[in-house]
Amino acid sequence: MLLQFKVNNFRSIKDTAVLSMNAGKGKTTVNSIESKGYHILKSAVIYGANASGKSTVLNALAYMREMVLNRYKVTQSVDKLPYFPFLLNTETETASSHFEIIFLKGDCKYRYGFEVDSEKVYSEWLYADTRGKESRLFQRDIEGNIFYVNQLKFKEGRRLKAIDNQLFIWRCDQEGGEVSKTILEWFYDLNLLNGLQNQPYIDFALEQMKDPNIKAKLLDLLKKADLSINDLKIDEQDIPDEQAKELPLPAEIMEKILSGGARITYSDIQTSHKKFDADNNATGATYFSLNTDESQGTKKFLALSAPILDTLKSGKILLIDEIDASLHPMLTERLIKLFHNAENNPFNAQLIFTTHDVSFLSRPQLFGRDQIWFTEKNLYGSTELYSLLEFRKNSKGKDVRSTDNLEKHYLQGQFGAVPYLGDF
Repeated sequence: MLLQFKVNNFRSIKDTAVLSMNAGKGKTTVNSIESKGYHILKSAVIYGANASGKSTVLNALAYMREMVLNRYKVTQSVDKLPYFPFLLNTETETASSHFEIIFLKGDCKYRYGFEVDSEKVYSEWLYADTRGKESRLFQRDIEGNIFYVNQLKFKEGRRLKAIDNQLFIWRCDQEGGEVSKTILEWFYDLNLLNGLQNQPYIDFALEQMKDPNIKAKLLDLLKKADLSINDLKIDEQDIPDEQAKELPLPAEIMEKILSGGARITYSDIQTSHKKFDADNNATGATYFSLNTDESQGTKKFLALSAPILDTLKSGKILLIDEIDASLHPMLTERLIKLFHNAENNPFNAQLIFTTHDVSFLSRPQLFGRDQIWFTEKNLYGSTELYSLLEFRKNSKGKDVRSTDNLEKHYLQGQFGAVPYLGDF
C-alpha cells in the first residue's frame, strides 16, 4: 500500500509536493485500513482548476513507475533518460528532478527514491523498516562519491555497480536480487488510466473477458449500472485482405497475410439488449457493437470497470485522471465506493484520482477531509499540492468538518484551487 509520494522539479511542479495516504486522525475509519501500525487511506481525490497540475501529480507517480521498471529501455551509457524539469525558472530548467516513495509490501515498509536528469542518476537510496526502525540498504550519490551497500541486509547489491544513467535497483534485479524484485513488483502493481481515453482499457476488458468469472463480474456491474445490457460476448472477425493491405505492417508479415499464411482478426465487444414487439412484449435480444453502437458513457464505464476489478482482486494501486469524464456522478460514486467497502476490497487496493465533479464533496461520508487534495498554481506558474486538512477554519472562523457543505465552500474559493476568471 502507498503511504507517501514526494516529487520536485517535474513538469509544473517546481518545489517539493507531497501526497500522503496516511489517515489524518490516526484512526481506522470506513475509508482507511490499519496495517503494520499505520492507518492508510483507501482512496484520495484531487481537485483543482484546469492547468493547475492535477494530472501532473499522477503523471509524476507514473513516471517513477516507468523509470523503476525501465520502460524507457536504457541499456547503454549513451542512452538519454526521460527528463521533464520545471521550465519557468532559470534555476530548475537544468536542475535534476527528485522522486521518493514510501510503501508497504508484505511485512516491510520501504522508502525508495532517486534524483535524475537526462544524463545521470545523481543519487538513489533504499531503506527498509520491519521493526519500527529504518535500515539503510543502499545509498548512491555520484556528486558526493558515495556508494554504500548494507553487506548484511542487502547482499544482492554487493560487488555490483551501475553506470551513471542507470538505476542501481535495475542492476540488482538483473542479477536475481530478492529485495529489488520486491520493489519492482510493487511498482508493477501501480497503474495509471487516462479517463479521457477508452480504447486501451476496452482492449484490456477484451482480454479479461476470456475468463468466465471476470466476464460474469463485469456483466454484473453493467446490469447494476442501469445501462440496459443483459449479456456480453466477444466478436472476432478476420480483416479482409483488401483492408489488411492498408495497415502499416512489416513487409514479411504482409507477405504472409496475402499468401494465406497468416490472418489478422478484429475483436469487438458485443452488448445484448432486449427487443420488443409492437405491443412492447419482449421478443428476444439484439446485439450492439460496443465500438459503434454504444454511448461514450457505456464505453467509459466498461473501460473503467475491467481495470478496477483487476485492481480490487489483486490489491493493486490505481491512478485515474479525469475519472468523471462521460460518466454520471452516481455511477462514478459507486465505483469509488467499491474501494471503501471491505467486502469488495479484501486486499486493500487503493484508488487515487482527479476530477472536476464537485458534487462528491457534498456526499455524506464519501470522503474524509484527509482524502481530499487540491492543486493550485502560484504566481510563478508552479503547482502547489495541499490537503483539506490544512484548513482548520472556514471563512466564518468555524472549524472545517467533513460534514460541512464542502462543495459550497470550495466553489466560493475558501480552499483555493478554483479558476479566478476575468470578464468574458
